[in-house]
Amino acid sequence: MKLKSIALATLLAVSASSAYAGNFVTLTSGVGGQLTAGNGGLVNGANSTAGDKLYIETTSATYLAGFDSENATGDVVATSINYRAFTGATTTATGTLTLLDWRVTTGVDLSAGSPDQFDVYDFVFRDSVDNKLVFGSRFLNRQDNGEEANYVYRSGAGTNVSTAWTFASDYDLRMYQAGLTTDTTFNAQVAYDGNTVRMKSDLSVTEGNPWSGLYLVKSDAVNYALGANALGFFQAGEEGQTPAGAFISGYVAVTAVPEPESYAMMLAGLGVMGAVARRRRKV
Repeated sequence: MKLKSIALATLLAVSASSAYAGNFVTLTSGVGGQLTAGNGGLVNGANSTAGDKLYIETTSATYLAGFDSENATGDVVATSINYRAFTGATTTATGTLTLLDWRVTTGVDLSAGSPDQFDVYDFVFRDSVDNKLVFGSRFLNRQDNGEEANYVYRSGAGTNVSTAWTFASDYDLRMYQAGLTTDTTFNAQVAYDGNTVRMKSDLSVTEGNPWSGLYLVKSDAVNYALGANALGFFQAGEEGQTPAGAFISGYVAVTAVPEPESYAMMLAGLGVMGAVARRRRKV
């Protein structure tokens, strides 16, 4: 897959023949614990945002100073994002994602010998449309060394999961596909895993696709905390590279608001990195 970076202006062009509505798409368990595109377990996007059911358009946004959309490093941290869902040229819904929390883990290795491959941004938003939590991730590949992430993952996002993506900068790549699985292959049929959203992409500096868009996962979670193995990435060997990947700590869903005396115990049970994770957060 060599042709993946498409100019933002071109991607935002509206096609009158679009058959899809861009919005948060609910992910399913497929059929018999197996996911395919045919049974709806794997949801495919499109190369044009006008026909991409997974895409929501950012109409305006407010950014933290030093993390705005013109920043050449691509370190975009939006405190609020106004978005529209659509069918073709018709707006079907509008909403605002308001930032509740964020953190960044810098210098993440993809595999042995690939130091500082990724900076991984992790966000929690509140959606004004339904007042639900939305977990956001943004993976920035920093190295022109042939290494890439074919998949990124979000685990522990809660129940009744839906997903979407939007642009954070002109450097971003779309979400090719989404499904509830931990699979790392390119197989057309994969096993269901209700705890993990797999988002297909191809984040490669060498191929001109360094960074993901802002990938969003919405759920029925009522709260969140830091937990182990929340964000993952995997190089599946598309161009013959050695398969490699890992999970790192990030925000996970919490089903209830904890009592103060049980909060520390709950975080320990989730494998929270505590002070280490907080030191990585830029404010």
